Amino acid sequence: MRMFRRSLIALGIAAMLPTLAFLAVGTFLLLRDESERVEADSLARSRVVMTLIDAHLQGDAAALSVLASSIYLDTHDWQEFYPRLQRAASASPHWATVVLYDAQRGEEILDLRRPLSAPRRMPLAGGGDLSVLRRSTGISIGSIQPAPEPLAFVYLPVFRDRQLTYVIAAGVRPQIYQDILLAQSQPGTTSAIVDTHGRFIARTVSFQNYVGQPATRFVRNAIRTSASGLYRGTTYEGVKNYTAFFTSPWSGWSAHIAIASSLIDTPTSWSFIVAAVAAVGSALLGALLVVLVLRDMAERRRREDALQQSQKMEAIGQLTGGIAHDFNNLLTAIIGNLDMIRRRATGQARIQQMADNALEAARRGAKLTSQLLAFSRTQRMQLQSVDLQRLMAGMNSLLAQSVGPAIETHVALAADARTVLSDPNQLELAILNLAVNARDAMPNGGSLTIASTISIGPPASPLANKPCVKLSVTDTGAGMSEAIRNRATEPFFTTKPVGQGTGLGLSQVYGIVRESGGALDIVSAVNAGTTVHVYLPHGVAAAAPQQLISQDSAGAAQQATAEAAILICDDDRQVRQFMVDTLQGAGYRVTQASSGEAALHALRAASFDLLIVDFAMPHMNGAQVAQSAQEIRPATRILMVSGYSDSAAIDAAVDSVQLLRKPFDVSELLVAIRNCLAR
Repeated sequence: MRMFRRSLIALGIAAMLPTLAFLAVGTFLLLRDESERVEADSLARSRVVMTLIDAHLQGDAAALSVLASSIYLDTHDWQEFYPRLQRAASASPHWATVVLYDAQRGEEILDLRRPLSAPRRMPLAGGGDLSVLRRSTGISIGSIQPAPEPLAFVYLPVFRDRQLTYVIAAGVRPQIYQDILLAQSQPGTTSAIVDTHGRFIARTVSFQNYVGQPATRFVRNAIRTSASGLYRGTTYEGVKNYTAFFTSPWSGWSAHIAIASSLIDTPTSWSFIVAAVAAVGSALLGALLVVLVLRDMAERRRREDALQQSQKMEAIGQLTGGIAHDFNNLLTAIIGNLDMIRRRATGQARIQQMADNALEAARRGAKLTSQLLAFSRTQRMQLQSVDLQRLMAGMNSLLAQSVGPAIETHVALAADARTVLSDPNQLELAILNLAVNARDAMPNGGSLTIASTISIGPPASPLANKPCVKLSVTDTGAGMSEAIRNRATEPFFTTKPVGQGTGLGLSQVYGIVRESGGALDIVSAVNAGTTVHVYLPHGVAAAAPQQLISQDSAGAAQQATAEAAILICDDDRQVRQFMVDTLQGAGYRVTQASSGEAALHALRAASFDLLIVDFAMPHMNGAQVAQSAQEIRPATRILMVSGYSDSAAIDAAVDSVQLLRKPFDVSELLVAIRNCLAR
């Protein structure tokens, strides 16, 4: 019976532990919130006090500004100005005096506390700093002066011809600030207003005894180290308390609202006691929760980092795609016009040689934009099932020449990881880029390994948690630091010397892999080599995209007659003019339009055998123009030209449209036109 009773007691205690733990946590939070509420309320009241005091100081400054505009300051008629100041002081009962000071001579001209007499050399009233006022264009708030009567001074510099001529100062009785402080303070609390030098301006306790006197060291230390906050100290009466304070950025004065220590210490102490009791009762549960939360936070952080990197690379890809589009338009005009110059310079070997050199440089530029397009996902890729074994066998000699004899190359492709879904040409280029990077990381020789295995796609990628092929390129080179590894796939980022790298190698690999629906991961450390993991979809039979343009004139369709009418629509004037000149020279009848709307207007007015339209144009893109053109003239053939277009978008928007990529030369343009007209 006793054992049974003990078991029931143990079971009851076990059942009560979660309830006690929740109650303890709730009590802890409630007590802590109460302490924070007291602190926040006191800080808010200190801000309110300083806001009201600043408003009074600004009112005094405005009154001084009116006095500063008096004509007597220019006529120096102090006999008339003196009663003017007396009337102003009587209108502001809290003003004890007004002092006028000659800043050029360093003399006090008049002070309402004494009869008008000859100017005398005296320091600035209230202990103000003349050097500060010379650098100021606005008012300055001085410190309180304890003798002969405690006054706080508000200074206004008066400038004539950009020179500090006079200073008008109003001596304010601190009782006005005392009244504000008492109105905003709770009964029984110790509150104070302190100037920039740490002297009391107002105080809820023993105001007459402490006004103008230095505050405690706790107050002075607080205003020296921070503009607002909470500090612990002891008042002159020996009371230990917490004080919330706020310093006005405008006047430099601060309001200090004391809080009884028990209001903060008691809730804090009890909260820690309750927390300790709760910790003993729920230690095991808390440990388990901490482990789970930390694991979840780490996983979430990894996913957020991966998503952030993906979004950053997506944004960079869009930017580079736009840049490539603009460059392709420029290169189309350059290559086309250079080709025409070379063709027409028959018999002029020097001019032909110069044109050939310029054409070679322009085509190098076209290759660079092609790399940009590969990164930005705007380069058309022909996805198909690729046999890695056959691909590597076909590029053995090229790979050996690229890495050199000092590097030992190993290829290890798993039998079940030989087929991937990608563009064979682009994938070959990606592997070659990785091999060249590995070679540059091993200037003294080393080992390069290309291997494939079956794996699971990395998180935050199109292949997340899916079976795929992992193609790994590993070198024994210098490796990368974490900072370099994080930026390795950014376009134009390179650690190579000027002239030895464009920074587009890894970014191009990244674009090719992403366009293939895969992912890229770099594992590297300084002096520990580098492994680039390329995750690609497992080989699945896929129809390769239709070849849109034949570049080979051999076997092309029948030669078009000179009667063919062609409408050219391109918003780039130079590209449009190059095409017009080329086609007119070939005997075609050519009409040009600078926008989609103009092209459609021309189609309504007349029929054409062929419409050549740019894809990326303002207002209406090429796909929209082609759709409308087929509705207006169904028999019109269409040739799309573009340096940036998303081929999938073109295929989805318009059926049976051929595509010619910019930049192109005269021959490529004429072959594409003959192919279209022969359909």
